[in-house]
Amino acid sequence: MKKYTSKVFPRLRFNVFESTLIVTIVAFTILEALLSGKANWWASVASIAGVLSVVLTAKGHLACYFFGFIQVCLYAFVSWQSKLYGEVILHALYFMPMQFVGFVSWRKNLGQQDLVKPKNMTHQERFLWLFITIIATLLCGSLLEYLKGTAPYWDAASTVLSIIAMVLMVRAYVEQWVLWIIINLITIIMWVIALINKEPNAVVMIVMWSLFLVNAIYGYLNWIKLSKNDVE
Repeated sequence: MKKYTSKVFPRLRFNVFESTLIVTIVAFTILEALLSGKANWWASVASIAGVLSVVLTAKGHLACYFFGFIQVCLYAFVSWQSKLYGEVILHALYFMPMQFVGFVSWRKNLGQQDLVKPKNMTHQERFLWLFITIIATLLCGSLLEYLKGTAPYWDAASTVLSIIAMVLMVRAYVEQWVLWIIINLITIIMWVIALINKEPNAVVMIVMWSLFLVNAIYGYLNWIKLSKNDVE
């Protein structure tokens, strides 16, 4: 295999699909702000940074962690405004420091065109992580049920899957994308409920997480291709 010179931030190049995702969220954010006249600009910037982050993650590009850090900070603040305190804790205390961990880990694992080298789990690893996910979700759900939480097992599933998906992302496993797809679906439902309750930030967040879902499917397919390219 050839050796490639790594850079802190390799040159950014977007294909048509990636560019469409980015342009869509930027255009929607501006339109929503103009029409409402009372848009939360923190939520708007979080949406734009978030889409840039997940698109770059799907590409295997190191800069995903730069935009990811911005998105995580602002999303935690927006969630706090909407009284989604579980999301605040998850993003501020876990996702935020993991941006730094992920950057360092990926920097040591660059391949073609200075992009991260994805890898696949063995069957044993998949079984182990599935077992950990189920047990952790049941334990967390039982605790939330004891604390009289709303929809404790849905809440637990979202939290546990997010934590595990981030670990798999830092370790550059292709299988992370399966978890992100599930997480995006759960989070969209959560923000739809927030919209029904007339939360002002809900519309922007629903659009953002819907684009995350589309990108997660794209990321899964792209990482399969990248993992095969690095084997050759």
